[in-house]
Amino acid sequence: MDQTRPFAVITGASKGIGAEYARALASQGYDLLLVARDNTRLETLSQNLHRVYQRDIWTESFDLTQPQAAARLYDVARSYRPQVSLLINNAGFGLYGDFADMPLAKIRDMLQLHIHTIVESTRLFLPDMLARKQGASITVASAAGFFPIPYMTEYAATKTFLIAFSKGLARETQNQGVTIQVCCPGFTHTDFHRSAGHQPKQVFFAQSAKQVVENSLQALKSKRTLVTIGWQGRLALWTSKIVPRKVLIALAGKFVKPPPPG
Repeated sequence: MDQTRPFAVITGASKGIGAEYARALASQGYDLLLVARDNTRLETLSQNLHRVYQRDIWTESFDLTQPQAAARLYDVARSYRPQVSLLINNAGFGLYGDFADMPLAKIRDMLQLHIHTIVESTRLFLPDMLARKQGASITVASAAGFFPIPYMTEYAATKTFLIAFSKGLARETQNQGVTIQVCCPGFTHTDFHRSAGHQPKQVFFAQSAKQVVENSLQALKSKRTLVTIGWQGRLALWTSKIVPRKVLIALAGKFVKPPPPG
């Protein structure tokens, strides 16, 4: 094992954007720790990456919605390599529908995963990066965090939090050798919406998970904090700044609202 190679920790790594980060970073010479709940997918991805790129690829399968998940992630990562070059907080899920009808357990899981686990993980990994004056953290948020979205109310709110958290932290750590990025994809071709129980109405401007990762890693080189994807992402950010919030919420609600039963 070469301790000098860069080492990245990726959550939600078994599929979608997380798996694309794994492929891209392995091709760039990173050793990886891949974390997700789906152990079968993780093992398949790990074996493929090791065969193609000859990197050290470790996998850990555990639930990041649990209260002590961040501490476990930190301890596991350091058991493989004492220094983490890049932390990618990608794990997340969607909830779609009337907030009052959502299971309370799912609401708690989302808050734990999107806010507590990410904030605590960042807090645990950051001090060593600052001490070395080297390292980076990427948190995958969403263009949904640019404004409130009815029927995805909690999801959008957690992503708004992550954008604000990342921008504030980037300011705190500027000129200290550490890069803080929040990546905000728009609609992306993954199974996210299907898993959330959401069938989007006509979507003409979707991007691939590979495009999201390429944009994110390119922006990491220039140390950009807020990263949107393509012209669609720039348009979403621009719209959120100039269109009155009341109008945006009304339009988003009309677009996202579930069809009547039957």
